[in-house]
Amino acid sequence: MSSPLDHIIHLTSPGKLQETVRVFQEHGFQVLPGGKHADGLTENALIVLEDGVYIELIQFVQPLEQYQEGSPEWEARRDHWWASMKENGWIDYSLGDLTGPEDAPIGTTINERAKETGVNLEYDKGLEGGRIKPDGDILRWLVTFPAKQHLRGSVPFFCKDLTPRSRRVPWDKAGTAPTNKARIAAVTLKTTPENFMRYRSELSTVLGISAEPSEDGRPGTAFWKLSSPASAGSIELYLQSAENTEETDWINSVAGIGLWEVAVRRTGSNNAQQFPSNIAQLKWD
Repeated sequence: MSSPLDHIIHLTSPGKLQETVRVFQEHGFQVLPGGKHADGLTENALIVLEDGVYIELIQFVQPLEQYQEGSPEWEARRDHWWASMKENGWIDYSLGDLTGPEDAPIGTTINERAKETGVNLEYDKGLEGGRIKPDGDILRWLVTFPAKQHLRGSVPFFCKDLTPRSRRVPWDKAGTAPTNKARIAAVTLKTTPENFMRYRSELSTVLGISAEPSEDGRPGTAFWKLSSPASAGSIELYLQSAENTEETDWINSVAGIGLWEVAVRRTGSNNAQQFPSNIAQLKWD
């Protein structure tokens, strides 16, 4: 079963979420309040797009030093799966877990596929999580993450709704829910030339499809066609080797691979002013 792109995550510094929200609003995005996650460590806001994908703007509620060292809260904040991620940029992305009660868990399927193909890849068992919306509505889901030896964001995690997705994401195919008149066109990961083939193999194993070569034959580039909740094959996921010093420096700052850029296609407006790179690498397609 094909897993559609569910959402893309942008991390901002603790206490700076509303500043980031304002920047996205100034560039034409409607931003919805999200709420605080069940662990009390993070909170978010949502940018819902008309293809059913959403951008999650997230922040840690407090920096690590605000917690009493050695306390359970301090340990939870220290060990959070996004605690070491570079702030003020894209950090991770999620595919939808559409498995049913009769299906094997998504992590089990990927792990079996990795074993069959000899790819050094492993996913952990699913973890239940949730969020309390500003109106008090309690959302529940199951997330399946790659094991800790994998850099966060090098391969996607999966989100399975335990409460209706429509409560988590105000979107429907009929177009009755208010959304931004924009769609995700592409998501680009950057890595070093030395690690390109490794991550290409890992991504193909996770997605269950082979990578396609660059259309212009450029080496160090591969892509996969992803679906959105609205349509099949509408999004391109790129893996590219660094091409210049700026990209190499950035890759080194994120420990070898990361989510470099998101391309957005506007469908209702031609207002496409350049997005500030100190907030995120966002390109109008």
